[in-house]
Amino acid sequence: MGKFCTSCGTALNEGAKFCAKCGANASHVLEEAGTLPEQATPNSETILSKAGKQMKIEAKIKAAAYAKSMFSEATPAYQSAGELALPAELTPLAGDFEAENLLSLLKIGIKGLAGGLKRTLHDKKRLVVVIALVITWLLVNLLVSLGIFPLPLRLLSWLTAAQGSLIGGSIGKGLVAALLAQLIADQGMLQTVKSGLGQLGGIAKGLRGVAGPLLMGIAVALIVTNLMVSSNLQNTMVCLAAFLLSAKALTHHGFLRKFINALLPKANNTTLTTLMRGWTLGFALFAAISFLPGGGNGYVLGILLLLAGGLVTVVNKNKKEASGE
Repeated sequence: MGKFCTSCGTALNEGAKFCAKCGANASHVLEEAGTLPEQATPNSETILSKAGKQMKIEAKIKAAAYAKSMFSEATPAYQSAGELALPAELTPLAGDFEAENLLSLLKIGIKGLAGGLKRTLHDKKRLVVVIALVITWLLVNLLVSLGIFPLPLRLLSWLTAAQGSLIGGSIGKGLVAALLAQLIADQGMLQTVKSGLGQLGGIAKGLRGVAGPLLMGIAVALIVTNLMVSSNLQNTMVCLAAFLLSAKALTHHGFLRKFINALLPKANNTTLTTLMRGWTLGFALFAAISFLPGGGNGYVLGILLLLAGGLVTVVNKNKKEASGE
């Protein structure tokens, strides 16, 4: 005899536990009306009542799962590295949210970062990584100052981002430390990065409509990276760390997305998402241009792409306005 889903009314396959159309639990199904005794045939009110209860249960389960994913107990200092400093989980999932006050958002971000660093002191795995990196940085810089810089030491310096300026270099070191700590302490790190990289694969689709924000996202990343490090091969580990952390953050809402939304309150969800994807790609592009001579390639290419992105955005806007008239 035929069975039907209580949620959407779709016919169920024999032995199915879930509806193939809506995914509802098939443990309670409707028997085909013609095969039931007359007194057992459910009326339309009974069907709607059962369907409504089932929908409420599913909504509660989904809401609980979403809340758990958004408010996990992961250490903010490392969960966020890849955004501001790049702190706080980068970005884009579907769905707009109300823009927050910029000053309040910055205060929340700073407090979250400070609290995360404090909690990191109680995480033995991450603490061991940080201590080992600090010792390595000091040792490498000491040997370099003494004129000792053989190939193995150069590789170690590259892997740990041991060299760099006081301010920008410290940020680059923080990114590398965050990446290494997450790879060691977070078992799901690689899978999350893989999911983020999968989002980058969809950029080619509909590129014409989002080329402006994409170019501007890439441009800002190039300029920011050049502020941290000069464009040479010794600094490409910083680019790699920033790229992977940003790709990981593409699967989450986070500080940077909210920060950009506060700066651009009129930007829609597609624009924000494209900016974030461009930001991620910018780090990979910076690593590529590091093979070219010169230390300021990121500034030059970043400014050119920023101008190009602005021009493309204006042209697309004028075309939309013209077509709407």
